[in-house]
Amino acid sequence: MTLMPADTAHGTTDVRQPGFWAECLLQTPDADTLVGSYDAITADAALRWVRVLVRMLQSVLSEDETEPVTSWLLGGHLRSRTELANRRPFELILRPARQPGLELRFTARPVTFLHLAGRDPRELPSCSQQWSRPMAAATALNRHAPPLPRGS
Repeated sequence: MTLMPADTAHGTTDVRQPGFWAECLLQTPDADTLVGSYDAITADAALRWVRVLVRMLQSVLSEDETEPVTSWLLGGHLRSRTELANRRPFELILRPARQPGLELRFTARPVTFLHLAGRDPRELPSCSQQWSRPMAAATALNRHAPPLPRGS
């Protein structure tokens, strides 16, 4: 593997770039499944990715579960942003009541990215398409959801 300097045009040869790694992990009693991940340059971008997924999943939560999620989306996320901006990790856990044992864990943490040779910054690598679909989290949830009783 060859490392490429981050900015050779400006005389800098540092191959390190501070950033943030965000993930959504579906945890069940049987296994953990990575639903999606995102590499962000800023704390805001990492948190935006988490907020989009949480907003999307909000529709499958019960009314009782929706209230704290809405509160976090409308303002509680600002504390999370401050934590990330201060280079401290952030975690948000959703535990749907109608699906005992199931847990969606959203995390974002500061990381240092290495610039790799051969990566075209204008195009994502082919493996990025594996987790790029916004419905991946909802699909993963539905795969592990027990059937709803009739009339629900």
